[in-house]
Amino acid sequence: MSASPVLILTAAFGDGHNAAARGLAAGIQLRGGQAVVADPFAESKPALNDFARRLYLTLINRAPHAWNLFYAACHRLPVIENSLFLHGAAQRRVEELLRIHKPKVVVLSFPVYAHLIARLPRDLRKEFKLITIVTDSISVHRLWSSAPADLWVVPNEPTAHSLAALGISRDKIRPIGFPVDPRFAAPDPHSGDEPPGEKPRILHLLNSGLLHGPEMAAHLAAQPGWEVTIGTGRDPKVMQKVEEALGHHRNKVQLLGWTSEMPSILARNHFVVGKAGGALTQETIASRTPFLVTQVVPGQEEGNFFLLQEIGVARLTPDGESAVRAIREALAENGQGWKEWKAKLAAASKPDASLRLADLCLSMNG
Repeated sequence: MSASPVLILTAAFGDGHNAAARGLAAGIQLRGGQAVVADPFAESKPALNDFARRLYLTLINRAPHAWNLFYAACHRLPVIENSLFLHGAAQRRVEELLRIHKPKVVVLSFPVYAHLIARLPRDLRKEFKLITIVTDSISVHRLWSSAPADLWVVPNEPTAHSLAALGISRDKIRPIGFPVDPRFAAPDPHSGDEPPGEKPRILHLLNSGLLHGPEMAAHLAAQPGWEVTIGTGRDPKVMQKVEEALGHHRNKVQLLGWTSEMPSILARNHFVVGKAGGALTQETIASRTPFLVTQVVPGQEEGNFFLLQEIGVARLTPDGESAVRAIREALAENGQGWKEWKAKLAAASKPDASLRLADLCLSMNG
């Protein structure tokens, strides 16, 4: 009889949760195992989940300080724990998935699932080991620690210390790394590791909130000799606004919608410009691509910027002028600043984290 699949639970509230789930699933498949990725919130109440997701995106992009108040309140007070009764449909979907797939290992990349699982019948809960992937860096939200698990996986040692400070036993914490797509661990040389000279390749990723994104895109595109790629995501309205802002520079840049080829795209670029989301921060570290941060959502993304500061590569460039200046400074003196940036990222990079976490999951799945 073949081993049961590893059940991975995720949610579309922040890019880091889904990226971690996809990365681990790909790692498990490469190691010869089976994985099932599910989003019980979306599967049980799709319309309500879509509304909540759009509200979340609106808050973090248009009213980040209001979002931070809610985020901080949930950190200090049991707001989520006291409202679990509202998530009965998601809990029933979790229970249904457990009974269908009969996993011996369940992995979650969204902390609310640990609280829902704790409410399941005891006979069902004892059938599997639970692993929590903490997608926060350094500043860990209390919600990750306030429900039981058998193991917690964190992206680095500073995050392990933060989680331990919240009361989790150190012997249950594994600083394996953030499980980015295993393609980041491919041994192929990165074209983006070759010094850029005076012709850098720059990837600008816009978030759905836009802010000054189109104007920054135009500023980058206006630089002579620079090869600029602009990622606009799934929303066609974002691409339209970028095209309007680019004007006569439109033919100088490549526009991308949503893509699954981020590992190879990051690997060929010399710089990436974007918001300090959990997935993008970890992917730039894995690919050793210098990252210019355009926005840090208060509370939720501050830990990602703290991580870049810990590595020694944090640069905040909220507009086109500051981004261009930072790139030119890195290119000066034969790219000395860029080379130092790359060396620090290489020392911190854990591109094979998804494979090592897959090995751990499969070792518990026997």
